[in-house]
Amino acid sequence: MDFLDPRKRRSHNNRLIVGYLLIAVAIGLAGWLLLKAASGISVDTKTGQIIQNGLLFVDSQPGGAKIYLNNKLQESTTAARLVIPAGNYDLTIKKDGYRTWERSVTVNEGKVARYVYPFLFPVTPRVENIKTYAKNPPLITQSPDRRWLLVESPTSSGTKVSFDEFDTSRPDQVPKALTIPSAILSGATAGNHKLQEVEWASNNRHLLLMHSYAGGSEFIIFNRGRPAESLNVNKVFKVTPTQVALRDKKIDQLYIFSGSSGDLQIADSDRTTVSILLRKVIAFKSSGPALISYITAENSPKNHINARIWDGQRSYTFYNFPLGSKYLLELAQFQGHWYYVAGSNRDSRVNVYKDPLDGLRNPSIAAAIPMLSLNIKGVTKVSFSANTRFIAAEAGQSLSIYDLEQQDNYRYTISEKLSAPLRWMDGHRLISNSKNTFFVTDYDSTNHQLLLPSYSLAGGYFSPDYKRMFITNPSNNDSVVLQLADMRSGSDLPRQ
Repeated sequence: MDFLDPRKRRSHNNRLIVGYLLIAVAIGLAGWLLLKAASGISVDTKTGQIIQNGLLFVDSQPGGAKIYLNNKLQESTTAARLVIPAGNYDLTIKKDGYRTWERSVTVNEGKVARYVYPFLFPVTPRVENIKTYAKNPPLITQSPDRRWLLVESPTSSGTKVSFDEFDTSRPDQVPKALTIPSAILSGATAGNHKLQEVEWASNNRHLLLMHSYAGGSEFIIFNRGRPAESLNVNKVFKVTPTQVALRDKKIDQLYIFSGSSGDLQIADSDRTTVSILLRKVIAFKSSGPALISYITAENSPKNHINARIWDGQRSYTFYNFPLGSKYLLELAQFQGHWYYVAGSNRDSRVNVYKDPLDGLRNPSIAAAIPMLSLNIKGVTKVSFSANTRFIAAEAGQSLSIYDLEQQDNYRYTISEKLSAPLRWMDGHRLISNSKNTFFVTDYDSTNHQLLLPSYSLAGGYFSPDYKRMFITNPSNNDSVVLQLADMRSGSDLPRQ
C-alpha cells in the first residue's frame, strides 16, 4: 500500500503543492490579463506583443450603417462597441441612399471615445408639396419640442393676422387656422406691419412676439391653443418696452425692459402689476427663475461697462470691458455647472466663466476670472447648442466653438456664403441658408454640405424625430410652396 510509504506520501504531497502553485499562477496570470484587457491592454497571440487598446462607441441616425476605420470595413454596424488599438483613425460611416459621414478620431489607451451623434442625410431627399402661398410667408416659427410649426399667412389684412398651424409629427393632417384677435393688435395693416418671434414658453403653447407697425411696436403673447386668450403686453401693463422676456420660460411673470430709462421691471401676469427690479441696465439675459446676466455702465471706468449677475437678491460684477454698440450675453447650465458668456461686437474676444457666483459671493473677490476666451473679432452672435455642450461665437462666416465636455476649441471660416446667421439644429450641428440652399455642418466644421433648395433663411424645420424637414420654395406665378422633405432613404423609407 503506497499511501503507507512515507517517501511516496511526501512525493505525492509535493506534487499536490506544485500543482496548486501552478493553478494559482495560472489564475493570477488570467486575472492579470483580464485586468489589463479591461484597462485597455491585450496581447497579440501570434507575436506576443502587448497592445494598448481603447474603446470606440459609434452610432448614427439612422442606425444600421457600415463602419470603416482607415478604409477598412468593420464587422459591426451602428450602434457598435469597438475595442481597437489606441491611435488616430479615419472614421467613415456609410449607408445606401445616404451621404457619407466622416472625420478623424483619436482613441487613447484605456479610454472611451464616443461618436454617437452622426446624422446621415439622404443623397436625394424625397420632397412633396404641403401648401402653396401667394407670397413668401413673413414669419415661420417652431415650438421648442419641434412639433408645432406656425406659418403666418402672407395675405393678412386690416387688423387680422392669421397662422397655419402644422403638426410636424402628423404632416398628413390639414393645418389648423389660427387668428390673433383684432383687439390684440395695434395699427396692423397689410404690408405695413411685421411680426417677429421673441421666444416660446416651455409649455410649447405660448409664443412671445414683437409686433412692429407704423405707430411703433408692441409685444404680444400669442396662445396658439386658445387664440382668444392672447394678450398685448403693452396694453395690459400700460408700458412701452424695448424688450420683453419670459421669466423661466413661463408666462406667469415677465421681464420688461425700457432702453430709454434703463429700467428692468418684473411684471406679474395674474395681478397685472409691474415693479422695478434693476436700474441703469443696457442689456440683459435671463435664465431660470432668478438668474439675470446684464450690462450696466454704473460704477465702471470711462468708456467701459460692467457685466453683472443678479441672483435674485444681490448683484455681482464679473467682467469689465470696453464699450460696444452690441452686447453679447448668454448663460446656461451644463453637467451641473453654470457657464456665463459676455462680450461685445467691438471687443476682440468673448469671455466664458464657469460658476462665477461661487467666487463672487466672497467679499474679498472683486471680479471673476474667465475659464477661457473665444478670440474672434466682430462677434455678432453667441449661442449654446441644444444640449448646452457647445458654445458658438459667430462673426459673419467665422466661428469659434468651444466643447465644454472635451475642452476643445474649434476655429474656422465657412466657405459657403451664408444668407442668415447659423442656428443649432440639435446638440451637434449648425444649419443656415446659403444662396437659397439648406446648409448644414457639424460643430467642428466636418461634414458641411448643401442639402437641397430652400427659401427658408433658417434652413429648415425638423419634426421631433428628425425624420422630416419643412422648407419653402418658389412655385408658379411668384407663389411659394411649403414642402416636406423626408430625411429617410432606401430601406428606411415607409412603404407606400
